Amino acid sequence: MTSRFQLDEDIDAAVKSTLFVKAPESAYQAVYSPARQLLRRMVVEEVEREMPHLAAIQNKYRTPALDRLFVFTGMLGNHTFFLLALPFLHVFGLGLFARGLTFVVLWSVYLSGAAKDYISAPRPTSPPVAQITQSPAHTLEYGFPSSHTAYVVASIAYCSYFMLGVWDTHFVWPCALWTVGFLVVIGRIYCGLHSFIDVAGGAAIGLAEALAFIVFYERIDALLLSTAGPLYISTFVYTALIAIPPSLDQCPCCIDSVCATSVTLGLAIGAWIYARLPFLWHNGQCDRIAWDSSLTLVQNLLRCLIVIALIVAWKLASKPVMTHLAKQLVPVFAIATTPCCEGSDTASEVGYTKAAQDGRGFKDCDSAEVAAYIEKNYPIPAAECIKTGHYGTYATMASPENIARVPIYAGIGVIAGTVAPTAYYYLGLSPL
Repeated sequence: MTSRFQLDEDIDAAVKSTLFVKAPESAYQAVYSPARQLLRRMVVEEVEREMPHLAAIQNKYRTPALDRLFVFTGMLGNHTFFLLALPFLHVFGLGLFARGLTFVVLWSVYLSGAAKDYISAPRPTSPPVAQITQSPAHTLEYGFPSSHTAYVVASIAYCSYFMLGVWDTHFVWPCALWTVGFLVVIGRIYCGLHSFIDVAGGAAIGLAEALAFIVFYERIDALLLSTAGPLYISTFVYTALIAIPPSLDQCPCCIDSVCATSVTLGLAIGAWIYARLPFLWHNGQCDRIAWDSSLTLVQNLLRCLIVIALIVAWKLASKPVMTHLAKQLVPVFAIATTPCCEGSDTASEVGYTKAAQDGRGFKDCDSAEVAAYIEKNYPIPAAECIKTGHYGTYATMASPENIARVPIYAGIGVIAGTVAPTAYYYLGLSPL
């Protein structure tokens, strides 16, 4: 039996402790609808067709310098980068643009993640393609579409519209942004983490979403700031979360979708509260954190440090509390695996397991031994489970830890929209 285990090239095999074993086609055929199977088969066949070309690109162009460059550009387009960068837009009082760009980025995370879960197409396999990354978790996700490409294209397209159509910025700045974005996108192919169809799908999602926000966001923003704004955003986020399709493999994309949409929930509520606190406004601007050029460099640095400190403190303090509350309020979700997910048939390659190698590493892993372990612990879902959608990532979505992420990440948005500007006001860091 040929091993299917994939290993990040930058991680020493001896310390690799995570396996992601893809299900065989028979498992997908048993669980997924005909439409999902068709889409998945089309993408998988295209990825397999591209595989020799992707390997050839690496063999021809790969160098240590390019490895470092594209690992770095990948970090410029990851979730951590955006979570740290987006609050600064609000610190500097960019108002509607800041909210719009935050929504564009985070909802592209949701859209690309939901598409990944639905189609369930794997990344290019290693070997023959080498996977170059500093984030091993990326190899646990499906490939199509590329989330990096989706939110990089979406954010740059949205920024370009404001630069050229609203701010009348010199065209060199949008060109510079697109150059960086191009490096991020081709880096996903160079690093062996995505195929051409993956980045094409991500670019299509990102561009379509950016265009939708460019056309409609002013009206959406006005709706969110209206009297019933919190009700609108809460209903929309709830609907989006329950619409996330369960995937057969334990792809962590659904967790990213929960975190991203929850931040937008909190940001909309935070902006709504801020708009109802006139003492925080400056020059009648009720939709943006008070700011103007009279603030000194030291004041601006302090504002940045405060918002990051508040976000970090909130995450550290809220996680144990919210998780405990989730376990108490919704005990049914505390069950790791629902009885419905047990079945009589098994698939030797279905499942996701951590530390199955017991630290022995990829090269020393006995594939037959691990296959037996997975066969015992990860059966194909029973018919009832398939019908209700209670399989694969359902248990992850329904876990108390995941439910707790909604208020935790919503809190980040509230901090950016209300808590931080209130702190600026009382600490004398708002313009006079």
